[in-house]
Amino acid sequence: MKFDYSQLMPETLWLGNGIPVYLFPDTHSELLRLEFIFEAGSSLQDKPVQARACNALLEATVRRSADAMTERFDYYGAYMEKYVDRDQSSLVIYALARYSREIIALCEEIFKEAVFSATELQLYLEKQRSQFDIAMQKVSEISRRAFFAQVFGARHPYGMSIERADYDRLQREDVETFYRRFYVAANAAIVVAGGYGDDAVRALSESFGRDFPVGQAAPVRLSAGSGLPQARFGFVPKAGALQASVRMGKVVMPPTDADFSTFKVLDYLFGGYFGSRIMQNIREEKGYTYGISSYILPLRTHTVWIVASEVKRACSRQVVREIQNEMRKLCDRKPGKKELDIVRSVYQGDFLRDMDGIFEIAEKWKFLRMFGLTDGFYRSFAETLENIGPEEIRQAAQRYFADGSCHVTVCGDVAESDATESDE
Repeated sequence: MKFDYSQLMPETLWLGNGIPVYLFPDTHSELLRLEFIFEAGSSLQDKPVQARACNALLEATVRRSADAMTERFDYYGAYMEKYVDRDQSSLVIYALARYSREIIALCEEIFKEAVFSATELQLYLEKQRSQFDIAMQKVSEISRRAFFAQVFGARHPYGMSIERADYDRLQREDVETFYRRFYVAANAAIVVAGGYGDDAVRALSESFGRDFPVGQAAPVRLSAGSGLPQARFGFVPKAGALQASVRMGKVVMPPTDADFSTFKVLDYLFGGYFGSRIMQNIREEKGYTYGISSYILPLRTHTVWIVASEVKRACSRQVVREIQNEMRKLCDRKPGKKELDIVRSVYQGDFLRDMDGIFEIAEKWKFLRMFGLTDGFYRSFAETLENIGPEEIRQAAQRYFADGSCHVTVCGDVAESDATESDE
């Protein structure tokens, strides 16, 4: 695969208080992408909703209301996005590079002078309750929650789900405590991509390299070892549901494992693209669904392989059986060379599209940073993709598909309860 992998490794600067700044320059771009990453994910919270509420309310300051701050970003034509996952939180700004100093000054105000209003918090929680009520009408959301609880256990930080009552328990003091504990220099990183200049780097150093609380690095509180629940079947009834949602999967090796690249190719062939095994069988031949796919979700201490689909009512039993049949086929018979060549070609195209631009390259690099990897990870994967043979795919399937260790979660009308564990 022809690609300059060195683009994936940024220049790194260290501010005076230890915050790393990762630089991805593009001298031809007039746009700037500025991302502030904090080790402040939901796995670190003491109360449900705490991490998301804190991230969402990072706008109002001692000088400006949330509306006034939004208007100021709008004035410069800047666009803000916020993300919270199980491990990290981030705030991303897209803006014209010529306004980099002004944008950085606003970001400094947000992170150094944040104010968490009880009124704003209640408005946020009210909105979240409404969104929760809507989400819990969807079989896909119900099965997603149940699947992670099944894989990790309902009390594990990766398996816990927010309940409606949690929005009633959160107080302003909880949000402020989370902010002061985790939004500190010891937990921070800054990623700068696009057409920025030296003035932007100096502005970051002046704004975030001093007078910013250093704090303590967030602990990794999760066990990466044993203790997870055993594989089992889970059914969640949803009366009157017109579709059923199926989730299957298991914890697999981390990206640092030597076998990860091989498993990634196996996953892609099995369910990672439109012409995959399960798509051909369950959508094209059987007509049980509009779409089905498999994917790998790397988390800080566990990596999860997931198969997901919303299927016709009363078809979940057949879908589970067909997924398992396709797993067995790959264990018993190696794929043909033509099929594997198609996988190579499609994956290469997807990879190059994902690297089409400096913003996308910076996003890909964040994965490497989380697991302490270098551009050698993608080089190694490209080599595996180019050289892996049909027999190696079959052997990988035998290692990961033949042990019956997949969790199965189904949400649907009571008619779906026929998809019992005995079908596995």
